[in-house]
Amino acid sequence: MGILVNTLRTVLIALIILHICKKSFKPAKNATLVFVLTFFPALLAEIFGVIIDPIGESLYHIIVFAAIYLGGTHGFYDKYSWWDMMIHFLSGIAFVSFGVALSIHAAALSRMSILFFCLTLSVFLHVIWEIAEYICDSFMRTNHQRWQKHHYSVNHKSESAIQTAGLVDTMNDTIICISGTLTACIAWWFIL
Repeated sequence: MGILVNTLRTVLIALIILHICKKSFKPAKNATLVFVLTFFPALLAEIFGVIIDPIGESLYHIIVFAAIYLGGTHGFYDKYSWWDMMIHFLSGIAFVSFGVALSIHAAALSRMSILFFCLTLSVFLHVIWEIAEYICDSFMRTNHQRWQKHHYSVNHKSESAIQTAGLVDTMNDTIICISGTLTACIAWWFIL
């Protein structure tokens, strides 16, 4: 785990310096945010004793870098139609790892109870994610939920969809996150 995190932090420091030298401050800000977020799992372990498994922690770092830096800074959400789906699928898996880390020490919980908790926690965290996107879109006029009618992206909406692009994006995100969650729950069934 240390190799991945240290490599990511080194790359982020180099990117921050590069962007500051080029006077491109939005990418520098996003790279700094990702750098700060790389310390979150260690803080969880240190302060609350919540230790996420190596796969879940690796996914967390990949998701944060891919979503904020590559997706937000370099427009990967609009360049690659599958990017948003990949982020949400992996987040479903990572949310389950977080749920396992929270519940694993409760001796009275059965394997089924732990996985049910993980399933509901993952869906809840995804709903919070979608609410955060909605709030950003509402107050900052961003387009995280692809609600804008005229936008340079393809809005992640098929030509035959009768719903608005924002609804299609939100429902696709939810379905993909739940798919990742169920995949992780099945895997954890055999691990626990």
